[in-house]
Amino acid sequence: FDPLELARQFTIIESRIFCSIGPEELLALEWTKKTDSRAINVKAMSTLSTDLANLVADTVLQLEDAKKRAIVIKQWVKIGMKCLELNNYDSLMAIICSLNSSMVLRLKKTWELVSTKTKARLEELKSVVDVGKNYAVLRQRLQNHIAPCIPFVGIYLTDLTFVDVGNQTTRQLPGDPGSSGAAKSVINFDKHMKTAKIIGQLQRFQVPYRLAAVPEMQDWMESQIQRVRTSDQANVQSYYRRSLALEPRELMPPTPRPPQPAKGSPDPAHQPKDSAVAVSAREKL
Repeated sequence: FDPLELARQFTIIESRIFCSIGPEELLALEWTKKTDSRAINVKAMSTLSTDLANLVADTVLQLEDAKKRAIVIKQWVKIGMKCLELNNYDSLMAIICSLNSSMVLRLKKTWELVSTKTKARLEELKSVVDVGKNYAVLRQRLQNHIAPCIPFVGIYLTDLTFVDVGNQTTRQLPGDPGSSGAAKSVINFDKHMKTAKIIGQLQRFQVPYRLAAVPEMQDWMESQIQRVRTSDQANVQSYYRRSLALEPRELMPPTPRPPQPAKGSPDPAHQPKDSAVAVSAREKL
């Protein structure tokens, strides 16, 4: 498939879920609840990102031939570049996380067959979604973006968690000296305003893409995602074992041992040293 069209179809699927996220899903850490969570679409996006990351790893690790694995890596880098052009940062993050995982990154023979140009493009993509300084590069890009755009939702969830955990829902006001002196509990509007600001930053990107769905590609992608999602092997441990089977760890060469003296011969290190008197006598002779 064409990398651009694949990126478009991924974007259509992800945009549909992203635009369905309601503000109530982002309140009070709703997405962290194991049961009775209202954050249905937030969790669906997280699941889809995990599925995409697993699909990337699966398509690379299912191939026995290192050359073919290098070709697949090149294809995913191209798809990542197109996701960047479409401002689909969530899919881009999933692709880069998978290509940068230990199970793929350790395939030394495979990466030796990847072209310098592809590696340079990959480094460019990594720099965009780098976690350094709390996603400083990605945050800067999002500030200047115009919708439609699919941001990396994890940024907003992190910010909302920080505000929710670091601020009380209510705060205490000192009591009136003329009254009983008891402190008054009032709503902490500062916390709610910070929360509303973060949710507003996410909502401004909730504009559907004007892209045409290709039914055949949508069906193929859905079937691949379902295949990976239902597979018993779609986990880090299984993928890492597969990676080791494809390219086993290189054994370290044994450390050379110092030569041992032959049996019956004196060890030079333990031979008695000549005394200064004996050395002086020889010199006079």
